Amino acid sequence: MLWSIFASLLAAGLVTADNITATVNLSVSKGKPVHWASGFIYGIPDTPNQIPDHWYTDIGFRYGRAGGAQLEAPARGWIWGLSEYKGRLESTLSNYRTCRKYGADFILLPHDVWGTDHANSSTVWPGDGGDWSDYDLFIKTLMKDLKANNALKGLVWDIWNEPDISIFWERDQQQWIDLYIRTHKLLREDPSFHSVQISGPSLAYRPVSGNTWWSNWLAQIAGNKTIPEQYSYHLEGETSDWDNDLQNTNGTLATLLQNYGLPDRQININEYANYGEQVPAGAAWWISRLERYNAFGLRGNWLGGWTLHDLMANLLTKKSDPTDYNATDYAPAPEFQVYKYYKGNMTGHRVETSGTGDRLFDVYATVDSDKVRILSGTRITAGNWQITVTGMSAVGLPSEGTVDIQTWGFAGTSVYEEVDSPSDRGIVSHTYSGDVLTFPIFQTDASTAWAFEFSR
Repeated sequence: MLWSIFASLLAAGLVTADNITATVNLSVSKGKPVHWASGFIYGIPDTPNQIPDHWYTDIGFRYGRAGGAQLEAPARGWIWGLSEYKGRLESTLSNYRTCRKYGADFILLPHDVWGTDHANSSTVWPGDGGDWSDYDLFIKTLMKDLKANNALKGLVWDIWNEPDISIFWERDQQQWIDLYIRTHKLLREDPSFHSVQISGPSLAYRPVSGNTWWSNWLAQIAGNKTIPEQYSYHLEGETSDWDNDLQNTNGTLATLLQNYGLPDRQININEYANYGEQVPAGAAWWISRLERYNAFGLRGNWLGGWTLHDLMANLLTKKSDPTDYNATDYAPAPEFQVYKYYKGNMTGHRVETSGTGDRLFDVYATVDSDKVRILSGTRITAGNWQITVTGMSAVGLPSEGTVDIQTWGFAGTSVYEEVDSPSDRGIVSHTYSGDVLTFPIFQTDASTAWAFEFSR
């Protein structure tokens, strides 16, 4: 009945097909799954092995990012003295080792090791009055300590986080650009660090025309030959913000790079999704975006204090008290099941996809030896959409016929809720022709993600 109403609306022109149709093209391979979206900032306990191995391996953990943020005395950072720097260094090294244990790369956050979260009105910031001596000593000390602790393999040096937000940088734009160029050159002067990737600018706001933080930085790194190996930025704004979408920023960044004569580099959205998007539907939407553009992504982390250093950025909860750092009775939060399915079930090879024209619904799809699998989610909104699958014959199916589609639901509305598995939503037969299958999506809430499977 619902499908008939939906089809009538399309036929009457009351719904535009492009706006409500996501596509999967089974005839175009996009390579093996590498789990571009399986990273998160902080979320790793400083106590080694506190979170058991399988929680990391279940999601195909690819990237961590940390630097001891929000630790109190005796670990407030460099600006409070060498002993307090060492406290943050130990936290950082512990997180680095955890990442490397699972084959994940690690993004270092020097601004946290330096201590931006404990800066005050008396703090001298790098480069104040043209004096860089203390900052240079900080960078060289950190380099020496990383080298001494064999912490260079898989390391990405993120020069300074979110300088366009005053809590992380209380000086002007040019002083930050000077810091970036200076740090880049210090790193590249040491042969031991030639294999360490540099990322930047890690701005909170998007690479769009008119953003002078981006344009001035791009102009000066081009002239100083200090181009990072990864272009990094954040997508954590409002869902209604047109710019807060990789589909948009992937194009605007490409235009900016061309304007300044800069080369393409790996994109790393090293913080993605606002707190409200941390539900299964939001996870599937972001996974779909990152996979389409081959961009690494690290989930944003909206926790604080010791809890920031736990729960894998809200992929986990605890059966007792999620805010008790010392509790170890970990349980899967709602989004964990999405990432577990993404890693464990979506095997074989990826195929070409597109999201809906309204940008509110998206899909990620794979084909393996026996099944086609499609993961879908919305940008935390309810509504009606459809998925069109082309190239059915490319996976060995006839160009017309009937397929039985198994549906799995990923539910949950709170990051502290325990969800132990996706739910079986049954099997529905769908008839198709002309090598094209179309089936409807009736999204009655703003949080549930869906997976669809059919045999080839």
